[in-house]
Amino acid sequence: MTMATMMTWMGPALDVAAVMLLGAVLWRLGRDPGAGWDEREARLQTIFDDLRTLVAQSEGLARELDGKLAGREERLRTLLTEAKAATETAPPPARRTKVETRDEVAAPAALDPVAMAARIEALADGGSSADEIARQLGVAAAEVRLVIGLKAARAARRRASALEMRAHA
Repeated sequence: MTMATMMTWMGPALDVAAVMLLGAVLWRLGRDPGAGWDEREARLQTIFDDLRTLVAQSEGLARELDGKLAGREERLRTLLTEAKAATETAPPPARRTKVETRDEVAAPAALDPVAMAARIEALADGGSSADEIARQLGVAAAEVRLVIGLKAARAARRRASALEMRAHA
C-alpha cells in the first residue's frame, strides 16, 4: 500500500472510530447517569454537617477560654494592686553604702579590710581554693581572687627587685 492509498482511507477510519466512541459514551450515559451521585451527595452532606458541628463547638470553647482568661486577668490586676499598695505602705529597705559580707553583718568588728586580706592570704597559703575561701569568709569569690592576685603581684615585684639588687651588686 502506498501512502496516497493510506491517506484516502485514514479519514473515514478516524470517523468510524469517533462514531464508535460516541456510541460507547451514549450507551454508558443511557444506563444510569445519576447512579452513585446520591451516595456521594449524602457523604458530602454528612461531612458538611460535621464541619458545622465542629465550628460551633470551637466557638463555644473559644468563649469559655475568653471567660477564663478574663477571670485570670482580673485576678492578676487585683494582685498587682495589692502588691503596689503593700510596697507603698512598707518602708523602703535601708540602702547600704558598701558591700557587706556575712561576717560583717554577724560581727561588725571584722570590718577591717587589712585583717580580712590577711585572713584570705593565710587561707590561700594553706592551699584553699578561692571559692572555698569565699564560702568560709562569706565574701565574693571575685574579692578573694583579687586579694590573691595582689599578693602574687607583690611577691613578683619583690622577686624582681631582689634580682635587680643582685645584678647591681
